[in-house]
Amino acid sequence: MATPEVVSQGRLIVEAQALKWGLPQSTVEDAILIASELLTNAVRATRHQPISLRLALVPGGLRIEVWDTSPDKPEASTPDLTMPTRSVPEDTPDPGGWGLGIIATLTKEHGWRPEHGGKSVWAVLGGVTVSPDGKGDEQPSR
Repeated sequence: MATPEVVSQGRLIVEAQALKWGLPQSTVEDAILIASELLTNAVRATRHQPISLRLALVPGGLRIEVWDTSPDKPEASTPDLTMPTRSVPEDTPDPGGWGLGIIATLTKEHGWRPEHGGKSVWAVLGGVTVSPDGKGDEQPSR
């Protein structure tokens, strides 16, 4: 279910699977951040509805995908960078707006598609090849 707790659970799942695949630490860290952003967006869009996280080694990268029940196209928003004019309580929710920009910066490609009455939002981290044993290896940077 799309609750805030699922984001931290998703981070742990991504980290464990990426390490099992033998991916380099920098790729693992980027994958955790991307999954966190995708899951957070799903939670915000479909609170208390089903969501799913999928990971796959694909030619040239690691694909991270989150499905949720909202059919709405994900839209990038502009983060509010203005300084507050008064004190803001520590428990004030972050207004957000960074997620899709972070994903666009870290990935070689990303997108979304309607699926099963909702949508899947996906991102592919480049620089990873799949070896014959099914594990990922970092490609040299160019």
